[in-house]
Amino acid sequence: MVQAAIEANFTCSCGSPFIVMTLDASPNDKITALLVCPRHKVGHHITLDHSGLDLWIGAVADHLYRCAVCGRELAPPTAVSSSEVATSFTLNCPVHGTQNNTRTVWSVLHKRILSEIQQRRAPYSPEETTAPPPELKTKPAVESSETKATFCPECGKKIRPQDNFCFICGSAID
Repeated sequence: MVQAAIEANFTCSCGSPFIVMTLDASPNDKITALLVCPRHKVGHHITLDHSGLDLWIGAVADHLYRCAVCGRELAPPTAVSSSEVATSFTLNCPVHGTQNNTRTVWSVLHKRILSEIQQRRAPYSPEETTAPPPELKTKPAVESSETKATFCPECGKKIRPQDNFCFICGSAID
């Protein structure tokens, strides 16, 4: 229930996922995020409570590494420019290149976001990362969040039910 409410903060009224453009520290243990809808191209600010970091960090990780033009999920950058205060980087969309894809994130928070992504990739052992043979795959009569596909439809690697995209190949998970 709480996760659904948090995810609602990162979704535009049109249904498009907001793209996190900046994350800055603000007074009173708060973090200000500038979000942009790729469809409307309009900025929207939200304030996140630093003490609730564990609740919203996953949503931020899901929405930070997306193209601001089309909303496509992208891999985290390999090159970043960092200072004590902020980390800046530019994402490269295969369709739109670097157009409107520069991000600025509070340095401490960027390290935590990258750690979150690494944790999402880590929990699977090699024998769990390959899809079962087709004869073993069965589709449940009713699909719930607990029975949602556990393997990427593109590469066959293991995913968690709450993942929005495959952390191996980057494909969106419906």
